[in-house]
Amino acid sequence: MSRIMHQESLTPPSADRFRRSVLMVIITVSVLGTLSGWYIMGVRGLLSPVLHAVQAVTLVVLLALFLAAWLELLPQRFLELSCLVYAAAICVVCMALRMYLPRYGAAIDLEPLYLWIPMVYVFAFMLTNHKTGLVVSSGIFGLFLCVSLPYLVQHIDGPYANFTVQLHVVSAALIATLYFFSSYQQRLRLVQVKADQLAHLSNTDELTKLPNRRHMASVIDGELARVAAGRGGFALMLFDIDPFKAINDRFGHPAGDGALVGLAACATEVFRGVGALARWGGDEFMALVRDLGSADAERVADALCAQVAASSRPGGQSITISCGVTVAIRSDSIDSLLQRADAALYAAKRAGRDRAESLLETQAG
Repeated sequence: MSRIMHQESLTPPSADRFRRSVLMVIITVSVLGTLSGWYIMGVRGLLSPVLHAVQAVTLVVLLALFLAAWLELLPQRFLELSCLVYAAAICVVCMALRMYLPRYGAAIDLEPLYLWIPMVYVFAFMLTNHKTGLVVSSGIFGLFLCVSLPYLVQHIDGPYANFTVQLHVVSAALIATLYFFSSYQQRLRLVQVKADQLAHLSNTDELTKLPNRRHMASVIDGELARVAAGRGGFALMLFDIDPFKAINDRFGHPAGDGALVGLAACATEVFRGVGALARWGGDEFMALVRDLGSADAERVADALCAQVAASSRPGGQSITISCGVTVAIRSDSIDSLLQRADAALYAAKRAGRDRAESLLETQAG
C-alpha cells in the first residue's frame, strides 16, 4: 500500500528550457563572430565610424538578449523573434549603407550578405506557425524592397543591381515555398491530432473518462505476455457498486451516473501511477496493479472499499463496493484470469458486500 501512496512521478525536462539553451549557444557564437569580425576589419583598416557603431550596437544587443535568456526575463518566443528581427535589421542597415552611403559602407560586401538573407525567412517559419511566418517574412521582404528599390531605379546598371534583383526573386520564391510546406506540415499535424483524438475516444469511456474494456483487454494481454516470459507479475481487481440498480431505481439515472463518476475518481486516486484502471462495463470497474502479491493486493482492495464507502454519497446515501482479487500466473490466459476475478467478485457479494475477496489459481482448481 505504501508503494501506491508514495510512488514518485518523474517530470520530463521542459522543451522551452531546451530551446532557451540552444538560443543562448547561438547568441554566444554570434558574439564571438561579431568580436572576431570587428577585430579583423579593424586590423585591415576597413572600419568606418558608422561600422564601428553597427558592431558596437550589435554586441550590446546580443549581450542583452543573452542576459534576458539566461535570467529568463522574457518569454522564449519573444527572444527568438527579437533575434530574428535584429538579424534582418542588420542586413537592412548594411544594404542601405553600401547603396546610399558608400563613404561609410565601402567595406561592406553585399554579395556574401545576400547569401545569408534567405536564412532569415527560413527561421521566420521555423519559429512561428505558417500564418505568422508568412506575415513576418513578408514584412521583412517588403522592408528589403523599400530599401533597395530607389537604388535599382536610379542605378539599374549598378554593380549590385543584378544581384539585388536576383535576391528579391529568390526571396519571393523561397517565402512562397516555405509557406506551402509549412501549411502542409500544419495540415499533417491537424490530421495527426484528429487521429489521436479518435483513437483516444475509441479507447475511452465517455461517462467516466477512464479507459474502456477494449483498452484494458489489450493492457491485460501485454501484461500476461510479460508474466509468461518471467518478467513480472500483476494483480487484477474487478469491483462494482452494491447494489447499483437500487441507486438508479431510488434516485434516478443521473444519480447512478454520478455514483459511477465518483467511484472512478476515487479509484483513480488509489491506483494512480501504479497500474491501469478501466470501466469494464455497466457498473463494473477493473484495476491492474503491477508487482503485487496476493496479500498486498487484498490490502489495496480493502483500502479501496473503505475509501469508497467514506467518500461517495449520492443523494445522501453511502455507496459501497464489492471487489474480487486475483493474481496472474504464467499459465493464465485472459479468459482464465477474468473467470477467477469474476468468481472472487461474486464471493464478495455472497459474503455480504462492502468487502474484497481473493481467489488464487490454486483455490480455483
